Amino acid sequence: MDVMESALGRGEPVVEVPPVRPRRLRLPDRAGLRARLRRWRRGLVALGILLAGISGLAVLVASKPEVPREARPERVWSVDAIPAAAATHQPQISLLGTMQPGRTVELRALVGGTVVAVSPALRNGGVVRAGDLLLQVEPLDYELALAETRAGLAEARARLDELRATSAAEKAKLQFARQQLDLRERDLTRSQQLFEKGTIAAPRLEQAQVAMAQERQSFTAAQNDVAAGEARVRQQEAAVQRLEAQLGRAEADLARTRLVAPFDGFVGRVGAEQGMRLSPADRVAELSGAEGLEAQVTLSTEAYGRLAAESSDGRGVIGRPARVVWTLGSTPLVYPARVERVVDRLDTASGGVTLFVRLEGSVLDQPLRPGAFVQVEIPDRAYAAVVRLPVTALHEGGRVYVVGAGDRLEARPVTVAASSADSVYVADGLAAGDRVVTTRFQEIAPGIKVALRGAAPEKAVAGEVRP
Repeated sequence: MDVMESALGRGEPVVEVPPVRPRRLRLPDRAGLRARLRRWRRGLVALGILLAGISGLAVLVASKPEVPREARPERVWSVDAIPAAAATHQPQISLLGTMQPGRTVELRALVGGTVVAVSPALRNGGVVRAGDLLLQVEPLDYELALAETRAGLAEARARLDELRATSAAEKAKLQFARQQLDLRERDLTRSQQLFEKGTIAAPRLEQAQVAMAQERQSFTAAQNDVAAGEARVRQQEAAVQRLEAQLGRAEADLARTRLVAPFDGFVGRVGAEQGMRLSPADRVAELSGAEGLEAQVTLSTEAYGRLAAESSDGRGVIGRPARVVWTLGSTPLVYPARVERVVDRLDTASGGVTLFVRLEGSVLDQPLRPGAFVQVEIPDRAYAAVVRLPVTALHEGGRVYVVGAGDRLEARPVTVAASSADSVYVADGLAAGDRVVTTRFQEIAPGIKVALRGAAPEKAVAGEVRP
């Protein structure tokens, strides 16, 4: 009140404050409290049971009697091994290549015309021999042309004989005219002598001179006739030669109506059938030779240099014997061959030297064909005092495993002199009689115990490596 009065006394506004009501205190719900107490009680009981189980398990584990462990038997690996024996070996260099025909020709029509006959072998994949008829063009026009040329040649030869006879007659006339001229010359000489002696008159001398002039004119005409006759003979001889050339061409054209195989081979890319009209140079087929098939392979520069250095005649690898192996399923077909030549220039991108290995003989009656993927084996140089091992015996790092004392493995680093597709040739690192393991398995390592297959078996062990 004092405050209010003082405020009123100062003239300030007075704010009325509403009266504050006292709040009631709420008591907790007894039913909810009892439900929460029941849930807590069940949780405590479950926790107690869990703790009691853990305590019991700990007691059981602590009181468990200790069982003595049995010693596991040592694992023994069954392996194959071969004794090391040094000898002189000549490995085979194995190369892969593709067969190519030794020669290929494109057969074309040599004359135009309608095809009237086709050989059954003129099909893709057909096999033909040298001289076999492949195709026949209609020969009638060429037979008529040949007959006409022969008739013209016969006529020209007859005309030549006539001209030669005429020329011979002209030459005889010239000889007679020469004789007559000689007589007239002697008569004129005698008449001049008699005229000088006064025995004959001048008219008689003049007659002798006129006769001499006439005979000389006749002799000159005879000479001209002989020269003209010889020219006509030469002209007719040229005509005969021209007709003889035409006859040869006509005979060749008639022969060319028959297209024959130039050599043994395989037919491909056939482009002619019976009834077709062919023009000269139209393609009929392609013929791949069956003799002298070649395999093109690439030899490493290292091997090429090694073989070239071994050559005594300076030819390098040329002429070296080889084998061509073509595998059909599980059947290998082997063909003798020889290195024919080396490519004209080296390709640094291929990393080797390209060789052409030529088969000996013909494969006309064999299943091998150009384009086959083959394996070529060329004998390497001979290596003395080396141990030959299967490739399975050599492991990474250039080491092998030998069976040592107590049938335990020992690792041996070795020096490999050469290798082939299935063998390696060791020059150093092995002693005579060393048993080299040839079986490969992942767990192989020095010190493991092995049993050689074929030896007296030891006690069977679970997990033993078997073939």
